[in-house]
Amino acid sequence: MGIPFRFIQCGDLHLGAPFRYLKSFGRSLDAAMVRATYTSFQNIVNLAIRQRVAAVLVTGDVYDGVDHPLEAEMHFVRGCESLDKEQIAVYVVQGNHDPADSWKRHMPLPKNVHIFSSERVERFPLLVRGQEVAGLYGRSIDHSTQYEDMASTIHPLRSDPFSIALVHGTVGIHEGHDQTGPCTLESLRSIPIQYWAFGHVHKRQIISDHPYIVYAGNTQGLHRGESGPKGCYVVDVSSRGAVETQFYETNAIRFAEETIDLGQVKSVLEMLEMLRHKKEMLRKSYISILLSIRLIGAGPLSEMARDSKVRATWIEESHAEETGKYGVYIIGIDCELGSISHPSIAPGMIRDYVKAIDSMHTGIEALEMIVKARPEWKRLGTHSRLVTEAMLQSAYEKARRDGVRLLQGNDHED
Repeated sequence: MGIPFRFIQCGDLHLGAPFRYLKSFGRSLDAAMVRATYTSFQNIVNLAIRQRVAAVLVTGDVYDGVDHPLEAEMHFVRGCESLDKEQIAVYVVQGNHDPADSWKRHMPLPKNVHIFSSERVERFPLLVRGQEVAGLYGRSIDHSTQYEDMASTIHPLRSDPFSIALVHGTVGIHEGHDQTGPCTLESLRSIPIQYWAFGHVHKRQIISDHPYIVYAGNTQGLHRGESGPKGCYVVDVSSRGAVETQFYETNAIRFAEETIDLGQVKSVLEMLEMLRHKKEMLRKSYISILLSIRLIGAGPLSEMARDSKVRATWIEESHAEETGKYGVYIIGIDCELGSISHPSIAPGMIRDYVKAIDSMHTGIEALEMIVKARPEWKRLGTHSRLVTEAMLQSAYEKARRDGVRLLQGNDHED
């Protein structure tokens, strides 16, 4: 019988990764976004100390790129130094974003940090109270080995009390990720490793529990496509080699996605209330959330929802409600509707209105005739030549939307 031990599996820290595509949400949240990847790593360090783990295993992509900023190195080194003071070891394989040849000039690392070689599979003993509890195997990626099957070259010792492999690579096929270090589930099962700690794929998943093949995912979502909690696994190995995993959220900012069925929303006031409800369902007391809304279905607001300016107004109304340190901010409302110009989607009086106004618009020439027949046209005089076809079309679309909105009773009367 061996000694039970505990470790953290994390990866794809992408320290220094920017959130450049996001608009400003205020000074406090903007600053939090800049620090998000650093904060998420510090959260892992704090968790490791609280959980009294034996080691932190990092499965690649510590940095976001080869030309990572010095600030990113400073945060990684500082975190490792905190772990060193608590006698917690750190083991790292380098990934495709931060391959081995990009680490040639870096800040000195504390003695508790062990980087696996990129030239060959390397083994480190994991010690608890001076006794070896596991053999750790891994091989870092460099530019020349990025597309090799790194896992198949790992062969553990039979004498290992427990065997763990760190790999930055792709098991099978994962959409949205290139085939870095490609391998198959069958090949992994043929190698007597008891726990495969994988990085590269940002989606958290346990592919197999016999043996364990685990992606911890990334520690901080980097864009709206990476929604949901992000973090790491705390792994307990019993004296008999039984494995238990528990996920812990470490992201400083969480991305989220929600869907609204327009068939269930009858007015603008109901839409704003629905947005408020979606936010409250997600709100946490310790984290800011960036929320994407997807509109589906058809209903009285379908016409309005198609207009990006209207959706932008809903977002601004929603943002105005956020006053605390940790808010829920809507970063986008996407309209997944088919053609909504057909009058059959609008009920009763609204349907008749849409049908009537559309029958008047048989082309730009018809719009010109209607406008020129108005007494206001004569008052324009020579300025009438400044009225373009694009202006007429835009005015028609605005009038059509405003009519629907008034019929729905969404505007206050003067």
